[in-house]
Amino acid sequence: MKEIKRIVPLSVGKVSAVIGAVVGAIAGLILAMVTTVVGVVIIVWFWFVQIIGMSLICAIGAFVGGVIYAAIYNVVAGRVGGIKIELGDA
Repeated sequence: MKEIKRIVPLSVGKVSAVIGAVVGAIAGLILAMVTTVVGVVIIVWFWFVQIIGMSLICAIGAFVGGVIYAAIYNVVAGRVGGIKIELGDA
């Protein structure tokens, strides 16, 4: 058994930001399609704005959340112990 004693918050933030950007792009695409179907937006370039905007918002939020989560994990793991994992040979 190995124990995760500390996580580097910036690395968690970067990975979270990439995942957030992908989820945001999907959400932006869905938002763009829904607004077009209901007739709110007919302008094609607005799709681009919605998709990019949602990607950026989600990426920034996920980055901040990931950094905060990793920092909290480090404090808690220092007091009660880290997550135990079992690693095997590939």
